[in-house]
Amino acid sequence: MLKKTLGAMATVLALGSILSASVQATAVEGFDTTQHSLTAANSPWVLVNKKNPLNPKNYVPANLVTPKQFNGGGLRLAKPAADAFLKLALAGKAAGAGSISIASGYRSFTRQVAVHAEDVKKFGVVAGEKLAARPGFSEHQTGLAVDVWAPSQGCRIRVCFATTKAGKWLKTNAWKYGFIIRYPDGSYPTTGYQFEPWHIRFVGVELTTEMHARGITILEKFWDYPAAPKY
Repeated sequence: MLKKTLGAMATVLALGSILSASVQATAVEGFDTTQHSLTAANSPWVLVNKKNPLNPKNYVPANLVTPKQFNGGGLRLAKPAADAFLKLALAGKAAGAGSISIASGYRSFTRQVAVHAEDVKKFGVVAGEKLAARPGFSEHQTGLAVDVWAPSQGCRIRVCFATTKAGKWLKTNAWKYGFIIRYPDGSYPTTGYQFEPWHIRFVGVELTTEMHARGITILEKFWDYPAAPKY
């Protein structure tokens, strides 16, 4: 009897060791939250919002390129975002979503001064700053943000883009190519920006895969950053 009991205990301990090893392996092989900086301006994970400006505010990416396809305006992006965008656009077209093209890419500090001033003049400070960031606080200045549209489907830089074939495909598939819809519907209290189904942000496939798996769509919530609805 004692022999049987000891044998059973040994089996349990062995099983426990296997399970423990499995858990440890999962932890080691899991998502690494330290692989990129959240504050360095040249990081693919840099978190830019109304409380977290770029450092320095006049930052200029060193790796800007001009995608030759899906880019009628000769607009520039940081190379990692440009390479990923081309894969996304080709996949969208192959899937029947139409030609997803760049409407706006990298903006310099000086260009953002003009964009911000134009929207504030047109809509007032409160409404204008729901659309345009102040200079030094814009994701577009990183070269990692892309405003997109589908020329044959209309709704350029408008909420109705979400109802187009391109907008629907983008919402479902952008994460597969390392992009998130940066300002999803209902995120204003956290991000400080209205719903922008056209504004996608490159953060890399590893991060988007983790966000998708966990069902988190807002960057601030994923990183447990405070809400930033105001400057």
